[in-house]
Amino acid sequence: MQEEQELRLDMDNERRVKSRYPLELNARYQSMGAASPAAGVGQTVNISSSGMLLACRSNIPDGTRLKVFVEWPSLLNGTTRLQLITVGTVIRRDLMGLSIAFESYQFRTMGRAQHSNVTQMPERVSASYGGPQPQPISMVAKSSS
Repeated sequence: MQEEQELRLDMDNERRVKSRYPLELNARYQSMGAASPAAGVGQTVNISSSGMLLACRSNIPDGTRLKVFVEWPSLLNGTTRLQLITVGTVIRRDLMGLSIAFESYQFRTMGRAQHSNVTQMPERVSASYGGPQPQPISMVAKSSS
């Protein structure tokens, strides 16, 4: 009963407008327009449509604008990896990491080549399907000088 009342009081004192969801996702970040550029890696602790808590080892000061690239766990159409790209401002830094308020965010596809599970391309199938293989063509480039 006492724990319920404490939890209710904590929720009543919550200042966030948007709900935060506990998601632990890999992320990369880089400062934008800072006098001393900074970049690094971390992991999201929680995220909402208005901000995130990013666990990382960083001494980036409050007020710094960051671009954060988050590896999203869902695939587009079941095949293409996605990343969430956010632009925001560091509003707090503590031992846990950075609290970031978003200015904007968007989902983008990640390159397929670097995440492909194809180890070797299949051999080329000729249009004749089993007929004689075409011979390579010799080409020579000439300049007009």
